Amino acid sequence: MKLTRRTALEAIASATLSPVALAQTASIAASAVPLHWLGNEAPPIATGVSWGVPWSKGAVPKGASFTLTASGKSYDTQHWPLAYWPDGSLKWSGFAAVTDPNAVGPFTLTRTTSPAKATIKVTESATLVLVDTGKLQCSIPKQGPDFLTSLTIDGREVTRRASLMATLEDRSQLEINRTVRWEDFTSLTRKVTVEQSGPVRVTVKIEGVYKANQGPREWLPFTIRLYFYGGQETIRLVHTFIFDGDDQKDFISGLGLTFAVPLREQMHNRHVRFSGEGMGLWAEPLQPLTGRRPLMKDGRDVYPDQLAGKRIPNQDQFDQRSQELLKDWAVWDSYKLVQSSADGFVIQKRTNAKSCWLHAAAGQRATGLAFAGDVSGGLAVGVKNFWQSHPASLEVADATTDLAKLKVWLWSPEAPAMDLRHYDTKAHGLDSSYEDVQEGFSTAHGVARTSELTLFPSALVPTKTETAQQAHAACSPAVLLATPEYLHSVHAFGIWSLPNRSTAARRTVEDQLDAGLALYKKEVEQRHWYGFWDFGDVMHAYDSARHTWRYDIGGFAWDNTELGTDMWLWYSFLRTGRADVFRMAEAMTRHTSEVDTYHLGRFAGLGSRHNVRHWGCGAKEARISQAAYRRFHYYLTTDERTGDVIHESTDSDFKATEIDPMRLAAPQVGPKKYPGRVRGGPDWLAFAGNWMTEWERTGNVKYRDKILTGMDCIANMPYGFLSGPNNLFGYDPSTGKLSTLTDDPFGGYNLTSIMGGAQVMFELNEMIQHEGWQKAWLQYCRLSSAPKQVVAKDMTTGAEGTDASYAGPGRLAAYVYLKTRNPAFGKKALTQLTGRGTPIFATRKVEGPDVLNPIDEAPRVSTNTTAQSALNAIEILEMCSDIIPETLV
Repeated sequence: MKLTRRTALEAIASATLSPVALAQTASIAASAVPLHWLGNEAPPIATGVSWGVPWSKGAVPKGASFTLTASGKSYDTQHWPLAYWPDGSLKWSGFAAVTDPNAVGPFTLTRTTSPAKATIKVTESATLVLVDTGKLQCSIPKQGPDFLTSLTIDGREVTRRASLMATLEDRSQLEINRTVRWEDFTSLTRKVTVEQSGPVRVTVKIEGVYKANQGPREWLPFTIRLYFYGGQETIRLVHTFIFDGDDQKDFISGLGLTFAVPLREQMHNRHVRFSGEGMGLWAEPLQPLTGRRPLMKDGRDVYPDQLAGKRIPNQDQFDQRSQELLKDWAVWDSYKLVQSSADGFVIQKRTNAKSCWLHAAAGQRATGLAFAGDVSGGLAVGVKNFWQSHPASLEVADATTDLAKLKVWLWSPEAPAMDLRHYDTKAHGLDSSYEDVQEGFSTAHGVARTSELTLFPSALVPTKTETAQQAHAACSPAVLLATPEYLHSVHAFGIWSLPNRSTAARRTVEDQLDAGLALYKKEVEQRHWYGFWDFGDVMHAYDSARHTWRYDIGGFAWDNTELGTDMWLWYSFLRTGRADVFRMAEAMTRHTSEVDTYHLGRFAGLGSRHNVRHWGCGAKEARISQAAYRRFHYYLTTDERTGDVIHESTDSDFKATEIDPMRLAAPQVGPKKYPGRVRGGPDWLAFAGNWMTEWERTGNVKYRDKILTGMDCIANMPYGFLSGPNNLFGYDPSTGKLSTLTDDPFGGYNLTSIMGGAQVMFELNEMIQHEGWQKAWLQYCRLSSAPKQVVAKDMTTGAEGTDASYAGPGRLAAYVYLKTRNPAFGKKALTQLTGRGTPIFATRKVEGPDVLNPIDEAPRVSTNTTAQSALNAIEILEMCSDIIPETLV
């Protein structure tokens, strides 16, 4: 049949699953969906939670309603579409609900005809957005320095004004007269949008910039999202800022949020608290009622009640002797907890600005919550990944006045200022350091950072247990998810396997998969891969001679997604449901989608290749910023910031006209024939994943058509997807058209499908049935290492290499087996699993003068190998599940 656009479009709605599999998955998706808490850890307090659920094609129509149940109780559930199948049915849905304290589950999500009852109200005017959850009233101004102007509970205002703050360190006079000056900035709101309004959840997006308190400068664009849930006092806050300064001049010495907390009670009824390690808590009143003599009331010492946060009578209700004690005991005005490293924090306090800071306590890893208030109300703020994102600090100031300041420093002013410069003024080449450095490319201009916080307003001083529970809820937010079995049944994110230890061979593979995860989890800890700009990433290559990762050698340092590390962690989580793996994958997505990706400026929409500095490499490519790496987090959690980042990558193909990804590896020869040049993989495959995600999220067929145009072009090329050389094509982003660059093009490329491209196609091929593309893709999988003459002949016969002699071991051969059931390809795929008993993740103890601290090292480990071998195993186990041998040779 002749390939036409029409025949391709007519086939789009067809899935590649068998009729039996389609019927089974549709039946599962149409029935109850089992849900569980991540790690089976029920939150200790009433919790508003949002999550995503996938559906098989055609199972759930638009407009369906759902209810959440557990232990016979139903919870009102809000839902919205996240993605659609080509036939218009839901592919992913987002959900929100509020659960009871310690509601352990399991939960069940079922279809219903009863809509959720509205438990939250939004009122919008020209100047304000007012949100009323039934327990909390919040005022959000549409312009000005504050992102909220009031939080009220029980008719009492417990927070007044909240804004962002930053301090810039000016070093321009440092070498002249050793003078450093500081300039302060405050948030300036430019736009407020109610993105989602009830009945269970409200989301408000606030956009603006940081503006100089003295002077005209505006910079550091920010986004804040506030999440409200019906009947809840708590607010989830997600803060993102983009660095748009000059890293040679702009050194940020403090960045954070400040909240004004009204205080009405006498000093001894005011309290400050900091969370410590685990469920630990540091809690003190401003004026501890203890000294040489106890403070008695009605024959009883009131000090224990004061420490518990209970109301103590006012000063005039005590006898004269006690009043004299109250007048003479010290009153403390300011407090701070400083987490200067991943392994140490200190707490200090002082009575006034003319007196010293007094050491109060110390510890290792604070969970990151601070409370300021009195027995009539107050505010606690908790920061997720607080100690992991050091240097950070929490501060309470002016606690003896009528308006205390609760400051949350995401970058502590107690630490040296941010230094975002490159690590050297000299370029180091690919041959010497595996580093692709070019003038003007090693810049932090355009990178971003996202932080997550939780606000806990209260109408009194919570109990110590409640404060500790709040700290835990903020640092480790509850996550509700579908089970691995359900996710697997509907082919969420394509092709992957569930763990199976039924044979010796399978146990060997599963043991090695677990060992790889265990090693990297341990490496994060023992190598201290923490810090504001680093947390979430892992290193690229190991230096066994120095017993450390090659942190200081060009392109061997931070990994920056290189061979699908993000995907390795996410597929590992999907199949196991492990909480520790989810947290690693989530942290990596937060990092790689923000710090390793540009959000404005010359490189917007692209990411930076692996390097000593995350933004240091001159290779700025779509493979690093691609949506394929972020879709997991977005669809599983519905996180709107991740959705923003995904959307930013949609049109990254246009950057190919400005920044040729092969400008150094294969310089342009002769006149420029096309607007740009791209590789079929990883470039076009990354584009296709971006377009697939935008199409399924929005229904915009423009991006479906760009995929089809590329498929048309590749299907009609002389050697299909094996055209080249270096798999390099001419490209026009305005049309999506790919063109050959030479008269008789041929060539492969070792990076074509190992940076997320194969996984994108495995899923996209279930959405689009394009005969020519399916043939070209299957040919690529069959003949990835074939010489030119074999591929040329196959363009006519379509039957070369059926003995799998030209197929590489691994997922591509497995895909051919899945589609053809040719046992030769299954056998070839399985060779990727042999040798998995080799202890590449086995560690040895190194201590003494060879290392700074005792470590357990795996000297043969490589992140490239780990990520790719694990992904191959996870996919082969599924595609070749019926031919896995009893043992591996």
